[in-house]
Amino acid sequence: MAKRATKAKGGLRVTVVGAGHGGLATAGHISLKGHSVRIFSFFGKELAPVAEKGGIRLEGDVEGVAKIDKVTSSIDEAVSGADLVLVNMPALAHKNVASLLAGCLEDGQTLLLTPGRTGGALEVYQTFRRFQCKKKVTLAECQTFLYATESRGPAHVEVMKVKNRVRAAALPATDTATFMELIGQIYPEYAPCTNVLETSINNVGAVVHPAPMLLNSGLLERAAKGEDLRYYRDIITKFVCENVMEKIDREKSDVARAFGVPVLDARGWYKECYDVEGDSLYEVLQKNRYYLGFSAPKHVLGYHHVLDEIPNSLVPISAFGAVVGVPTPMTDALVGLACASLGHDFWAEGRTLDRLGFDDRTSADEILEFVNAGPRFWEG
Repeated sequence: MAKRATKAKGGLRVTVVGAGHGGLATAGHISLKGHSVRIFSFFGKELAPVAEKGGIRLEGDVEGVAKIDKVTSSIDEAVSGADLVLVNMPALAHKNVASLLAGCLEDGQTLLLTPGRTGGALEVYQTFRRFQCKKKVTLAECQTFLYATESRGPAHVEVMKVKNRVRAAALPATDTATFMELIGQIYPEYAPCTNVLETSINNVGAVVHPAPMLLNSGLLERAAKGEDLRYYRDIITKFVCENVMEKIDREKSDVARAFGVPVLDARGWYKECYDVEGDSLYEVLQKNRYYLGFSAPKHVLGYHHVLDEIPNSLVPISAFGAVVGVPTPMTDALVGLACASLGHDFWAEGRTLDRLGFDDRTSADEILEFVNAGPRFWEG
């Protein structure tokens, strides 16, 4: 595949929170663009290889060895003086990370969830309010992670693809222009959209991640025994794609449509991000050459596709559907299957309306007014 050229732009001080394969790809690429980068993780085993090797090796769509200015497990040290803080952690961690960031963020900083899944910025907003964060910070989320990437060893990642276009918005949307002015200095791929309902409800992870994991668990067991299976090629079967995933896609699209925000269904998303088209979602997934490198997880809890997407994608999509009177039977069924299979009440612990700052009496107009015009979390 063609290699993406890197060039120094310089100027920004960026903190990457999270040192998994996504955090490493993000930190490495931004450094190769000429910006100052710090990387934070709670886990020493993630940070040690970066410190020992003096940087991060990237291959694929981005190539080079990237120098990292600071590798730290101190979150206040990581954030101090940063212009931009990128949270590259599963949505499961957003609330906890936000509770820690609330005490060390500074006026004028920008915090971006990459991605927010469904309701990420809303959950962080409520967490900042709970912990009385009064710093004037721009809060934003993007609709998807910019990189298709996977680990290839300690401090070494392969970037299969830097996506062509990623939609993003601030909360409230009146701050989106300010956010875009900053993020555009690093990423020309980011594009402004209506508000965080557009980024959240059009979350394609809700479609492509949890259903194959729960419904094709036998294939995961074969991968665990050593068979060379690939996630998008093998674990996503035609039957599950046509009879479950496409229905979830239609349900979330109906919810977005009912709120009056632009709809981006899964096939449209693959066209926008990867420039891959097909007559069905299954055909699109099989034609996407950038997915060939993704290995199959070896357990149903692998890749966070269930533990992250069920409570932080499907539960809030169902909740938003209830607000606008859109039924989500397949979405609800998959949440129910996850609850029954894993013996865990994701309905209670997921991103419910209450956790996102609303309740069952909140109208669609009230939610739209809030995401569009605020107030900001430090006001009031």
